[in-house]
Amino acid sequence: MALTTAYSGAPPGNMPFDNAFGFAFSQPFQNESSFTPANHRVPKVADDQPIFVDNKSGRALTYSQIRADSLSLASGLLTLPNLDPRQIKKLPPTPACPQGPEIAPVVLIQLPNCLPFAPILLGTFASGFTATLVSPALTADEIAWILQNAKPRVIFTASACLGAMTAAIGKQEGDKSFWSTVPVFTVDAANDTYPLAFSGQSNSQDWRQLLQPRFKPPSVQPNLRLNEEQAKARTAVILWSSGTSGRSKGVLLSHHALNFASASLWHDADYYPASGPQRWLGFAPFYHVFGLCNVFLLGIVAGAKVFIMQAFKLPDLLEGVRKRQITYLHMSPPVAVMLAKAEVVEEYAKRDPKTGRNGFSSVVGAVTGGAPLGHEVVVQVYKRCGFRIRLGYGLSETCSTSLQRGLGEKEMQDQAGDTGLPHWGVEILIASGEGYAATEGEKTPAAAVDVEGEVLVRAPGLMSAYLPVGLFSGVKPDMSVTSDALTADGWFRTGDVGALCKAGRLRITDRLKELIKVRAYQVAPAELEAVLCSSESVGDAGVIGVYDDDEATEWPKAFVVPAGGKENKSRADLERLAVELKELVEKRTAKYKWLVGGIVFIDQVPKSPSGKILRRLLKSGAEGAKGVEIKLYEKKRRTAKL
Repeated sequence: MALTTAYSGAPPGNMPFDNAFGFAFSQPFQNESSFTPANHRVPKVADDQPIFVDNKSGRALTYSQIRADSLSLASGLLTLPNLDPRQIKKLPPTPACPQGPEIAPVVLIQLPNCLPFAPILLGTFASGFTATLVSPALTADEIAWILQNAKPRVIFTASACLGAMTAAIGKQEGDKSFWSTVPVFTVDAANDTYPLAFSGQSNSQDWRQLLQPRFKPPSVQPNLRLNEEQAKARTAVILWSSGTSGRSKGVLLSHHALNFASASLWHDADYYPASGPQRWLGFAPFYHVFGLCNVFLLGIVAGAKVFIMQAFKLPDLLEGVRKRQITYLHMSPPVAVMLAKAEVVEEYAKRDPKTGRNGFSSVVGAVTGGAPLGHEVVVQVYKRCGFRIRLGYGLSETCSTSLQRGLGEKEMQDQAGDTGLPHWGVEILIASGEGYAATEGEKTPAAAVDVEGEVLVRAPGLMSAYLPVGLFSGVKPDMSVTSDALTADGWFRTGDVGALCKAGRLRITDRLKELIKVRAYQVAPAELEAVLCSSESVGDAGVIGVYDDDEATEWPKAFVVPAGGKENKSRADLERLAVELKELVEKRTAKYKWLVGGIVFIDQVPKSPSGKILRRLLKSGAEGAKGVEIKLYEKKRRTAKL
């Protein structure tokens, strides 16, 4: 039935309430249910079924070993001194969590995709603690901000990240005594031989020490079951989402939110069972909401075989698809661009004249998320490789929200330009612009069909709150950021502008927020502006995102006012300053935040009377935004062969 107002989707049906560990190993898709259609039922996952396989070495983690080692690690965590999962921090009620979000002592996990990620994260869930996932690409300054606010009681970090982590801990000036008691366990992701036998002779920081039976029985037993109220309130994981303030915000996702995300994704998994047992490549980062929900958690409950890649490399992906007979791909838009244009793909795309098959013939479909992707690229991949990439939409705060349906060419053409229908149990509303519900009983008014407005999302997969800054320092929780993001009637304000068509499909057209989307990552302009303005050579700065069609991503671009004005500086002076600022940004931020869009030296950053940077003038190339432009990075040349 055609929509009459800009509302699409429906509230969820029945969902079990459980610890995220308990749900993952309950085989929830074995029987037909509200979230498992009859044709999506998964046969019982055997104990010896490999779930995670290291794509390089072939070492495998079976279903039963993941469960057993997760419980061993949970017991190991519970034997650590001064660590009790019953020490819950309770937050005030929010529209998404009326009973008030709860945070258990935090375990920080900073790892690339690797086999140890599974028992460490799932063991944290099973132990009753709250996990926080951190990108290995972050600098010491960025990690320090997370440490300051999450106050983790245990840290797991990759050996390659230990230097930055140690430096970040050293920046915690206020509470040296606390940080001296926080154990730091390391994972040598490049050389770890897990799940092979461990001698226990390595250093005391090795994460595998927690798997050893030498630990005494824990005084607190793992809390594998949660009732309805606990499952909705207890925070399973804190993800980090950049905000317009320039600092990342901690997104609290409950156990029930994660479980719902898996159930919702599987309900709409129209690639199953035609493709049979699932074989996926695990290169989407597990610390990111896309990889966490779509690959890591869903892989376990669906009994998929996930071939883990620690880092993305196109040749490894291409060979992995052919060698492993991958059935479904999860990717970011830049990967789709490579599949459409890179010359190396041709060897795998060409078809055998006798069988008509190619290196992608096992792939029935793919999904992309994290950033926009042009329809032209989707068509190019379909014609070249033979499978459809569907566009999905989601955020750290909402998990997976919508998805294009169907795998064929007709659906691909019919749905050009949209991001699909809401997932099972997800509601989407386009705000009319006439205000938002502010008190209980009010309803946020919806726009008309095909009329643009802010995209609002409501679902059990919503965040329960943002982590209040300074929560663990004893100050009263500041819930204002959460209150700004959630309406009184439970809608999350995405900051994206879009519209719903009569069929209920979502089309994203713009963003209210100023965040720059670099591949699947969010970059706050204010953060880069603060870094640039920290230089004595800079008088002022404004940063925007510029879209690169070839790479299907935005890049940060800076507009800088040199100290003393640019009129007194030669081109050579400005080029030297550009190099100086390039090195400053590289030193202070993660690689995806670097100024790939270049620097423009201008006379004045355009601002409103209140001092707000008028980014639209910078983007439009208005007179005041013109100046001396200097490129900082050479663009990689990729031979296109369509």
